[in-house]
Amino acid sequence: MINEEDLRRDLRASYQSIWGTLAHIYQADCVWWNRFQGEATVPLSLFEPGTSLGELRERWLRVLHDLVAWAETRTEVEWAADFEYRNSRGDYYRQPVWEAALHVVNHATLHRGQILSMFRQLDRVPTGVDLIFYYREKAKAAAEVAKR
Repeated sequence: MINEEDLRRDLRASYQSIWGTLAHIYQADCVWWNRFQGEATVPLSLFEPGTSLGELRERWLRVLHDLVAWAETRTEVEWAADFEYRNSRGDYYRQPVWEAALHVVNHATLHRGQILSMFRQLDRVPTGVDLIFYYREKAKAAAEVAKR
C-alpha cells in the first residue's frame, strides 16, 4: 500500500502525482460514459474522485461496471454506428463508437504507464499492468474457484 504523502507527492508527471493521475483517469472515464449516454460533455472537475483511495475505488467501480455492462450489450451495428460529441473545448467530432471506446481504454493505459514510472521514482516495485498479467490473474482466480 502507498502512504498518503507518496500518493500525493508532486513527481512532475502530467498530472503531478499518483493521486492526480488516478483522479484524471477516473474523471475522463466519467466524461466518456456520459458521452456514450448521449449527454453533453462537462468539465472533468464535476466528477469528484473523493478524498481517499477507498472513495475513488468505490466511485470508479460504479462507472466501470456501467461501461462494461453497456459495452457487453452493443451489437456489431451499434459498434460501427457514428458517434457524435463535442470535446471539452466545444469542438465537434463524429466517428464510429468503437473508435471512441478504444480511446477510453488506450487513454487509461497511457496513464497507468505514467503511474508505474511514478512508483519507480518512489523506489517502489510496481505490479505488472500489461493485459497479459490481467488474463493470467483472471485464469488463476477461475482455477482457484474451480478447485472449491
